[in-house]
Amino acid sequence: MKKILKLDANLFFAIGIIFLSIGGIWMSYAEEKNLIQLGIIVLGGLVGISGGIIGLIQRREIIKESKDQ
Repeated sequence: MKKILKLDANLFFAIGIIFLSIGGIWMSYAEEKNLIQLGIIVLGGLVGISGGIIGLIQRREIIKESKDQ
């Protein structure tokens, strides 16, 4: 749990948006749609969602610490 609190959630959001953009642009310009393009889009979505979960966990811990003081 302590390792999760040290991660930067904004980094996950940025990487997720980059993956989603690359996958979307690649899928829009390609003649054939394949599983790799879909996998990149899904990977970007999962990375973005994990960044949101990490941010919520960090926020909850910060609120707990402020209430304890």
